[in-house]
Parts: sequence; C-alpha cells; structure tokens
Amino acid sequence: MKVIFLFLFFTLGFVPGAYSQLLKEKVLIGRIEWVELPDLKVKHKARIDTGAKTTSLHAVNIEEVEQRGELFVKFQTVDSEGKTVDLLRKVDSTQKVSNTSGFITKRYVIKEKIKMGNIEREVSVNLNDRTKMDYKFLVGRNLLLGRFIVDVARSHVLGD
Repeated sequence: MKVIFLFLFFTLGFVPGAYSQLLKEKVLIGRIEWVELPDLKVKHKARIDTGAKTTSLHAVNIEEVEQRGELFVKFQTVDSEGKTVDLLRKVDSTQKVSNTSGFITKRYVIKEKIKMGNIEREVSVNLNDRTKMDYKFLVGRNLLLGRFIVDVARSHVLGD
C-alpha cells in the first residue's frame, strides 16, 4: 500500500510540478516563426523542424574564397522581402546531409547569431539552395535544444 501511495505521489504530485517548472524555463514557439540574423542584417520567416539536426539558410551561387589562409564562402541569399543579399562568411566546417530519399549532399557550415524573440544564440547554419522551398530559413534542433518548446498547432507565437 505504501509503495502505491509513493508511486501516485511522485507521478501525480511531483512530476506535474517539475513539468510546469520546465515549461516556465522554455519559450513556446509555433511551427513558423520570424528569425533575425543580426550580423547579416537579414530577417526570415522560418519553418521550425524538430526533425532537422542543423539549422539551414537559403544560399545560391556559393563560391569558395581563400583569405589570409582561411576558407570563406561567397554566396547570395534573399531577405524577407525577396531582395537578393550578397554575403561573405568564414566556413566553420562542411557536412554531409541526406534527404528523406537518401540523396547525400555536401554543405558548407557557417556560425551565425540567430535571434528568435528575445533569445539570441550563435549556432551552426548550413547553406542550402532552398529556392523551391516555401521558407528560406529552417530552424533545426541545434537552435531549439534546451530553450524552446514547439506547438505545431500554432505559428507566429513570438509575434509578426
């Protein structure tokens, strides 16, 4: 009897309190949110994808450039109004990414500050041609981890 009481106490009494504390520490977001890349002066409506390991930014015309013995990439992206933006960023690494069909591509990875609501984090962002995608920015788990809870039934929780 004592064991059953303790079980009920911890599952019904302790856990909800811990869960509500966890919710207070995290920011609720929806499936679509605005993100800012302050250093690039670019803002995007972003799709939140808890299945994606890494955050991804639309990039085309990607060219390797060496400066002072370091590898950079020169590329173009678009802002929230569809205006083309030319950028030059230091390459942090490269990664192989496979899509749902198993097709593997090599992507350049840069480090960028990303701001969602009041939270700003520096994370790895891979560069990918998202021309055919509705959203030019995809928020992956590396940005979400430990800070956000996603409610897929909502969007623009952080505002327009």
